[in-house]
Amino acid sequence: MRRLLNLIRRDERGVTVIEFAVILPTFLLMLIGTFDIGYQVYLRATLSGAVQAAARASALEGGPSSIASIDNTVRKQVQSLAPEADITFNRKSYFSYNDVARAEAFADSNGNSVCDNNESYEDENGNSLWDKDVGKGGVGGARDVVQYNVNVTYDQLFPLWKLVGGSKRVTISSTTVFRNQPYDSQTKAESVTRTCS
Repeated sequence: MRRLLNLIRRDERGVTVIEFAVILPTFLLMLIGTFDIGYQVYLRATLSGAVQAAARASALEGGPSSIASIDNTVRKQVQSLAPEADITFNRKSYFSYNDVARAEAFADSNGNSVCDNNESYEDENGNSLWDKDVGKGGVGGARDVVQYNVNVTYDQLFPLWKLVGGSKRVTISSTTVFRNQPYDSQTKAESVTRTCS
């Protein structure tokens, strides 16, 4: 009996199968995670390239008249990789690069960084409200600076998100800022002094 036990103890046949069974789940998780990250990186690069091309196209004089077709081109490129993705487009125009994401000037007499209590402000975008961003919606006119943002929300390819406590939906975005071509004289809206309530 002792001799049989010594033979069994020294027998290494089948060890590879056991080691493989222990390593396989970890290896598969790493492989799936790599595919998921690679897909997201590739989708992000495709989105960025499509947004840059769309910005160049919409900066031309005829570009603003074909915004829907420009956005459709971006949509087609993204949906060739993520067919069920939700895609949103946002454009804001500014007079200059210095105005991008700048708040309208106001007299902050109470020092709370919010326009309130009848403080006066310069309504630069003409919407009769104090805004934290002076941009106007749309592509603007000649020589205007435009901030173009595209958000893409899609379902992850693999259910790895369940194991790590993540979300099934992922949102990526790409933003670019460009100046429209000088096909005409640039017009700056006159600002009106108003008061905040």
